[in-house]
Amino acid sequence: LHLTQSAIERIAHRAACEQERDSVLIATWPAAALAGWLAGSENRIQQSVCEKLLAANVTGEQLLCLCKGDVSKLGLGALGMEVRLLSVIKKVRNNHFAALRAFFNAPPSCSSCSSCSSSSVAAASTIAVVAAPPPPAAAAAAADATERSSIPHDFKCPISLELMEQPTIAPDGFSYEQAEIAVWLAYHHTSPMTGAPMASEPLILNKSLRNAITAWKEEHLRRRR
Repeated sequence: LHLTQSAIERIAHRAACEQERDSVLIATWPAAALAGWLAGSENRIQQSVCEKLLAANVTGEQLLCLCKGDVSKLGLGALGMEVRLLSVIKKVRNNHFAALRAFFNAPPSCSSCSSCSSSSVAAASTIAVVAAPPPPAAAAAAADATERSSIPHDFKCPISLELMEQPTIAPDGFSYEQAEIAVWLAYHHTSPMTGAPMASEPLILNKSLRNAITAWKEEHLRRRR
């Protein structure tokens, strides 16, 4: 599915908030506009990362397609920078395609107007592409992605991006899953988040964070029932 800039702008016009609008319009942004947006207060991507994306001439449309391997090739340095950028990419990608699905699945504003009826016919084939029932494997993957996206950012291990069970405070002041940081320190002498030199101990169990995660899991499970 390829949408023209004017079509994307029409979809963005129906956005409920500025964040949703940006998530749609990002597909039209050149590299400079993208770098400025990433460096903004909402995303807080480090200036050095934005400069590397700008040097690579990464546009908004290209950002939506970046995967972990692509980000690693940019040579951002510390793992924490990659993790933060990947988190922003995942969020804006989910919002972007959610807005597109909502737009194409929305009923026309009227049935008598010839322009509405003709646009409905024109959109029909697009709807078939966007809203076609996914195969079981894809549906399961989508459900898993939705589940993961609901986990608060602070509850995820910066290394694995999974929900932590035994959050452990490392000497750099960040909390990691105990097993993940232990493996990391077996092969590295630097902080995963900053890239700065870091000792391998002490590693202290973050009990307050573990209690918060446990409480969140119980509440999340209760809401799903």
